[in-house]
Amino acid sequence: MSSFLQKYSRQPKLYIDLPSKGEYYDDTVIQDNQMTKIPVFGMNAMDEIVFKTPDALLSGEATAQVLQSCIPYIRDPWKIVGFDIDYLLLSMRIATYGDVLPVTTNCPNCQHSQDSDISLQKLLENFVDYPTKFNFNLGDLVVNLKPLTYKETTEFSIEHMTLQRTLLAVNNNKDLDEKDRENQIKKLFAESETLNLRLAVSHIESITNGEETETDNSAILEFIQNNDQEFYKKLRTGIKDLTERWNLPNIEINCASEECKTNYKTNIDLDYSSFFGAPSLSSRNLI
Repeated sequence: MSSFLQKYSRQPKLYIDLPSKGEYYDDTVIQDNQMTKIPVFGMNAMDEIVFKTPDALLSGEATAQVLQSCIPYIRDPWKIVGFDIDYLLLSMRIATYGDVLPVTTNCPNCQHSQDSDISLQKLLENFVDYPTKFNFNLGDLVVNLKPLTYKETTEFSIEHMTLQRTLLAVNNNKDLDEKDRENQIKKLFAESETLNLRLAVSHIESITNGEETETDNSAILEFIQNNDQEFYKKLRTGIKDLTERWNLPNIEINCASEECKTNYKTNIDLDYSSFFGAPSLSSRNLI
């Protein structure tokens, strides 16, 4: 016999349409390939505990688990692309805490600390008619770019963090002589450069000359590695342009100090436990 408590179970707080419109997904990612009117639930007690688990946050497992809990239509959160992840996290925050996000910022001009309220619903509106395709030319070639999946982003972040920690350990190792330290540092810098190249190439969906098209990641990596530096520079510029198009807009704040009144900008990082584990957060000023 069912309990009367079932009537008080979690209910969807809002329904959303994915900005990507499913452009990069097969039928293993979203249930029934439903890209519109997807129900979003607020977090439960277990979800909040998961977001406070350091290992799960570092590995990305916390975000993946809570995405599936709050948005059950998501079958494989690791295949969700970047700008969809941002949209989903914003939606989860609204479903859990409501539309208003209190943010504490410090004016870069006078260092005055002030509290501001940000409407997350307005941030969601920035995803309307989001550009899902982007390309640029390299001579006769057209390079088509794509967003990284959550799995790709997480794996590159872990690799980068590991390299940074290793570099710090080498610098702090008093038992190494100067020559060994220099050799290890050179090796780590070379690994870092290779990582940056792999990261850049991972943004490439295909390269075409109008008649033939290459999609194999290994072949594209070899092409970029063995070609003129101009190609790599153009690729990095294209990725930077793409990233700026797909990032959330910065939030404009007016300094409340009577002597200052400076207008400055701040951003929100959506993939930290503080975004969900507290009713408000401090944000990093950009301008």
